[in-house]
Amino acid sequence: MRSLLSLVLLAAIALVLVALYVAPSNPDLRTWYLRNACEHLDKVSPKICAPMREADTARPI
Repeated sequence: MRSLLSLVLLAAIALVLVALYVAPSNPDLRTWYLRNACEHLDKVSPKICAPMREADTARPI
């Protein structure tokens, strides 16, 4: 049970890190995050999806 909880926590951290560093420069991944994940990530902190929104307005898909 402890390892399962650690795995879930690690997956959540990975989701946030990808949103912050990888998704703004990858158009397909950025689109997926803006459509699906940012709705939930904005509840944690609006700053998580801010780089993707800025990249989306600077370079439209």
